[in-house]
Amino acid sequence: MQLGFFITGVAGQMAQGKLDNISNNLANANTTGFLEDRVAFSSLMSSKMGRDGAPGQTSSAFLSMNRQYVSTQAGPIRHTGNDYDFAIRGDGYFRVRMDNGQEALTRAGNFKIDADGNLLTQGDLPVLDQGGSAIKLPAGAVSATENGVIYVNGEPAADLGIAMLKDERLIHKVAGVLITTPASNISEADKSISVVQGSLEDSNVNSVKLMAQMIDTMRSYQSMMKIVEQYNQQAGLLNDRVGTVQG
Repeated sequence: MQLGFFITGVAGQMAQGKLDNISNNLANANTTGFLEDRVAFSSLMSSKMGRDGAPGQTSSAFLSMNRQYVSTQAGPIRHTGNDYDFAIRGDGYFRVRMDNGQEALTRAGNFKIDADGNLLTQGDLPVLDQGGSAIKLPAGAVSATENGVIYVNGEPAADLGIAMLKDERLIHKVAGVLITTPASNISEADKSISVVQGSLEDSNVNSVKLMAQMIDTMRSYQSMMKIVEQYNQQAGLLNDRVGTVQG
């Protein structure tokens, strides 16, 4: 019975963790440049959980939440017409600098400009050029080429810093739409990357698919809770009846 409590408890925790993950993704389904968080599961085998005397014949297997990872699948690109909105076609990322001085990457190109001409993210973080310097633009009409060069009044003013990842498994989401990775995992964008001005990349979250997963996970969670309740009832009966003289 203790084995049953253990397995159902683990399964219930996994289901709760998956529900939390799905809820966070759904909450950000309309967040520009949001990358979906996903959960990887692995199968664990145990030969020590069986009855004493024949552990090899009573081995068990159960799933365990192995790790969380970030889906780098591109989201749909939506036209906005805003001069300071940029989207990336291909596996590239905009470079920005966080408050602690560390460089981060993002697919969210809904930038803005302050009174001093600094190009900023919606979280007021400076957008960087290819050299790692903050972009500052003069006043005027803004346009951009597919390779990320920004023009103001027809004159080149800056270039958007676009980076690529060598290994997508080495990324870590730090806040909202920002990810970090070791500097050794970053390379400059190649010709497969292009920038689209006046457009934004929407979240890569598939709301319909996640809703179906949420319903399925909730049903699994409810089933686990019913099993735990049955084990509790059996344990109560054992406590009441064991040692009681019958007849």
